[in-house]
This record gives sequence, C-alpha cells and structure tokens, in this order.
Amino acid sequence: MAGDLRNHLPDVALVCGGPLPTVRPEQFAGVFDLVFRGEADRSFPRFCRDYVASGLHLRDFLSSRKSLACYPGLYGHEPDAGPVFQTPVKSSEAEDFNRLPIPDRTDYDHRRYQSFWMERGEVWPATIMTTYGCPYGCEFCSRPIFGRVFRRRNMGRIFEEVRTIKESGYNGLWIGDDCFTLDLEHVRAFCRRVIEEKVEMKWSCLSRVDTISAEDVALMGRAGCWRVYLGLESGDNGVLKMMNKRATVEAADRTVRLFSETGIETSGFFMVGYPGETCESIEKTFAWSLSLPLDELSFSIPYPLPGTPLIERVVGVNAASDWTYENENQFVYESEFDADYLKRRIEETHVQFTAQRQSSRR
Repeated sequence: MAGDLRNHLPDVALVCGGPLPTVRPEQFAGVFDLVFRGEADRSFPRFCRDYVASGLHLRDFLSSRKSLACYPGLYGHEPDAGPVFQTPVKSSEAEDFNRLPIPDRTDYDHRRYQSFWMERGEVWPATIMTTYGCPYGCEFCSRPIFGRVFRRRNMGRIFEEVRTIKESGYNGLWIGDDCFTLDLEHVRAFCRRVIEEKVEMKWSCLSRVDTISAEDVALMGRAGCWRVYLGLESGDNGVLKMMNKRATVEAADRTVRLFSETGIETSGFFMVGYPGETCESIEKTFAWSLSLPLDELSFSIPYPLPGTPLIERVVGVNAASDWTYENENQFVYESEFDADYLKRRIEETHVQFTAQRQSSRR
C-alpha cells in the first residue's frame, strides 16, 4: 500500500508506527519516510504541526531542524539516503495520558463500518482502550508500545469516549487493553458505571484466567460483557511454566467454565510447537481445547518477536521474514517440529471443534 501511495503521491511524507515498526523500524524505513516507535501520542502530533507550519518539503524540513529530540521515538534516514537517525523512545507518563483528548471520530464513515458487522451479527463495535501496559512476563510477548508499566485511564474520560461512540451509532465496544481484567477494581468500577448510566452496550475484552472470581464474572455479565478472549496457550502445565505464563491448566479450565456458565462467550488462544515441548504435550493441548466449553478457538505457532526472551531461545531466525508468516502458521526459525504436522493437526482440531459445536446446537 505504501509503495502504491509513493507512486501516486511522490511528494507526500509517508509515516508509520505501531508494534512491528517499533521493534523492526529498519524493515519499514525503506518505503516509509519516517517511523514513530513506541507511544507517539505527543511526538507525532507535534511533528505534524511543525512540518505543516514550515511549508517545506520533508527533506528540507529535516535538514532545517537543529535537533529532532523533541520528537521522541522518531526513526528514519538522513536526506538523500544518508545515515540512520533516531531519537529515544519515551513512554507517556500516567498524568500525561489522562490529559490526552479522546479520539476524534467525527470525520469517519461510521455507517459503512458498522454495516460490515451488522451483516455478521448483532453487535457492531468500536474500539476503546481503558488501560495501558501489562506487568506479566510471558516470554513470547514483546509489548513494544505500552510496556510493562500498568496504567489506568480516568473513568470519567473513558465514559466521555463511550458516549461519543454510542452517539456515532455503535451498539458495542471492543476493549482493546492488553488484558482488561488485570486490575479487578478497575473492572468493577467500569461495570458499575455501565450499569448506573444505563449505557446498554455489549462489550468484549481480553482476560487472564487466574485472578477472576464468580462474583466478578457475574458483574461483567450484568454490565453487558458478551465475550472474553483468553490466552490459554497450552494444556500442559510444564509448557506453561516454560512460557512463564504464570497460570495453570486447572485455573484456565475453571475460568472458561465460569464464564460459559454465566452466559458469556469464550474464545481461546492456543500455541503449539513451543521450543522445549513434546508431541505428547502438543496433543494434550489439542485434546484439552476440545474438552472446554469454548465458542471459538485459535491456534498459532511460536513467532519470536525481537526484544522477547523467546527469540533468545531459538536459532536460525529469518530476520527478513514478515508478519504474513505468523498468519500462515509457518516457522521463521529452526524448529524441532514439522510445520506440516502442526498445520494438519490444527485443521483437524478445528474441524472436530466445529462438528462438536454444531452437534451441541441440535
């Protein structure tokens, strides 16, 4: 897409950011003029204001700046394919991010977006984030944007945004936090506010399996939660320990059933072929996934992201590989497992899962 834009609009500055550009900026700096790494809520708007106000071509603008330090996380090449320059990534402080304006959704074709979801179900959601960061240390997770410092948004600002979302015609929310249920007091405050303000919107979120109680699940249900996404990963406690997941199969089993019994749908994420596991543990995961009352399941194989402990444990990583390999469940490093075997078993498990679901509905 960036290549096509470059061909049609050669004088436009192309900029990108996000998780993968943050950990692999050099992969994106070739086709994009600039990459903003980490949280760019402050630095990117500041850059846009200064660049537009200058009236200069990007190359001349960059050359005219004595220092680029006021744009944290900036990465690019000096004009005329010169050496790389970069400024340190700076995470937003808690007080800063609570002062940030809520997203401006006015200049957007909401109806067109909502119609996509209307054709597929009863919930057409918009995305919102209520917390940033995750303090856990799963060794396959990089958290390049929000990091390990857990921060909460002010509940008043959250619901100011919720109201604008509802006024735009949405009837649901996808809470895009790394893990919405990390702070149960935050979850309870959110749920009570939804109920008190009669928001009447369905919502879904990511959750851990080891901290939530029956009372909290019931409260989430009353507040409109209709589905939770759970990183279950493996049906073998030894593998979970290798992943530094800090959760157990028993806790996961209990939590999935708790949500299901409350009427909240569950979606499980699983990872097979992890370095150090065995074919026996892999098959245990497939069997366990089929024993759970899940409404949806998803399998992936390990993808060693830069900056994670996982990448230090594998060899032969193909540094040139792009994100499409992850979606295709292909190894991008030298694995002891056969990718064809894993893809075949993943497909077979999905077929069996679908058959089970259809049978239970009869």
